[in-house]
Amino acid sequence: MNRPQTKFGMIRAIAVLALALAGLGIYATGQKVNQNTINPASWGGNHVGQPIPEFVHGDECLFCHRNNIGVTWQQNAHGVTIRHREDAPELQAIVSKQAALSTIANQIEYFLGTRHRVRFLKKDGYGRFSILNTQAVLGPETVVEKWLNLEKFTWDKDRFANRCAGCHATGIDAKARTFVAFGLDCYVCHGDVTVEHSGNTALIWLSKKRRDDAKVITSICAQCHLRFGKSRSTGLPYPNNFIAGDNLFQDYEVDFSRADAGDLSPADEHIVDNVRAVVIYGQLDITCLSCHQVHANSSSHHSVRKGPICADCHEGTNYVSERKKFVAHSALCEY
Repeated sequence: MNRPQTKFGMIRAIAVLALALAGLGIYATGQKVNQNTINPASWGGNHVGQPIPEFVHGDECLFCHRNNIGVTWQQNAHGVTIRHREDAPELQAIVSKQAALSTIANQIEYFLGTRHRVRFLKKDGYGRFSILNTQAVLGPETVVEKWLNLEKFTWDKDRFANRCAGCHATGIDAKARTFVAFGLDCYVCHGDVTVEHSGNTALIWLSKKRRDDAKVITSICAQCHLRFGKSRSTGLPYPNNFIAGDNLFQDYEVDFSRADAGDLSPADEHIVDNVRAVVIYGQLDITCLSCHQVHANSSSHHSVRKGPICADCHEGTNYVSERKKFVAHSALCEY
């Protein structure tokens, strides 16, 4: 066999291999070679427009879970999406030290956010908050780096209901624009739990004793972490009465091409990339819970996995030391 024939044979072999990999749906440089897709709304059901169930409140859950979940929940990122001033002395101190806020300091009852930005809330009737236009930009150790809109205070009675409630409150009535409880309750992730679960915890979504479908897990996490979608039924930037176990994407519309647009932060790109892999491409081997431990408030599991999806947040192949530098931002959340 002469040299030209050898070269042609190698080229043909490479082409055959490429087609084979495409047929298997193998990732290349973080993107999927096979573009065959499935309809993300094709499975399960939803509770769009239905009444909010009389779910078990988190205070009742703590009767049994006070020693394992209760002791850490106030330090958990999911547990502090909104905090009452009595539970946030360090944020209350921020208000007390700012002389410009002295005339309205006593009106501020709740805080939204903790690590990078803090917003200020007050009650405005049942299941409603008014939100102050003023924001505190935080640095390390909860030190205020700068203030936004400090010169002229404005309370907005609709903004929280129209933009924030879906991810910062529990039991949202999308028609009335009200919530049942501030912050994230157990119901948000574990669903409408029956009393029988005390004898069989496999009845609860995300229980350690059950193996939930990857699409269900992804829907539960994406209801808040996929932040640039909107409800088809209400037009709001959060789903209409999503309950754990539902198919989020029967109501929540998302432009999954944003994963390739290059205009997202690495963190947001990582989220939409993984969600798309599960619900559009049917790759069910990796979900949020493969790497993230919610109650442990840790992502330590992700250090044991290596793959193209790591490139969303890490440069090169040394995924530990070459983390991409970025500033988190969100048009929806106004930071």
